[in-house]
Amino acid sequence: MILERRVIVFPRADFLDAIRRYGERIGKMLPDTAPDLLGFDPAQDIALTIRFPAVFAGASAKDFVFSREDVGQALTLYCRERKVPLPKDSAKQIEKFKDGAALTMQIGGGGLHIMVIDDQEVMRSIIKKLLGKMNPAQVTEANDGLVALEMLRSGDVDPDVIICDLHMENMGGIEFLRTLRTEKGNLNSRKPVLILTGDKSDQAHEITRQVGASKVLTKPIGADDLIRQINLVRGYFEAGRP
Repeated sequence: MILERRVIVFPRADFLDAIRRYGERIGKMLPDTAPDLLGFDPAQDIALTIRFPAVFAGASAKDFVFSREDVGQALTLYCRERKVPLPKDSAKQIEKFKDGAALTMQIGGGGLHIMVIDDQEVMRSIIKKLLGKMNPAQVTEANDGLVALEMLRSGDVDPDVIICDLHMENMGGIEFLRTLRTEKGNLNSRKPVLILTGDKSDQAHEITRQVGASKVLTKPIGADDLIRQINLVRGYFEAGRP
């Protein structure tokens, strides 16, 4: 049962400002000029397209595209930078609002909160489909270890179990684990982490366990096996064992 629903509205100017600031963080530097087009459809994987006019005669207009996850992270970071309080452990969703956007947060309800870290959106979708059988209350996504660490450090997310890929751009599973496990000030540093990888190397698996993986699983994996492993490592965590 959902106990509370909060909505933060971003008019067009604030929406663009949030995306510009996020673009600077990920290396997409948007022009300071007004765009010719702002196409926003949260139902699509590529949720946002911003088109800026050509700067020089004879040049073509330039498009900047952002995924649904990019937009959600941009709005969340924008709120955090402005000290706008965001409820912890809430299910967040982006929506279109007039010529801008809205961030909707649903608070309450039971069930597990799972964080999925993978740099391939199609793989995150597959994992979420597998998790559907256990009907988690919330699934939080991150597209690499760096993004996941920022989210875990902020305190805005408090997952019960983390599922992480081994090989990713920017920060892979081993570096993510090594960093997370050594951050004493991070309240999520001891959360159980399942590494889910297509790498069948025994050496890679052993190194991953040494740096703090609760379990290393090999793709492909079925829903029943994944859920069984989640329940297993969650039990170890709740009992206070490493």
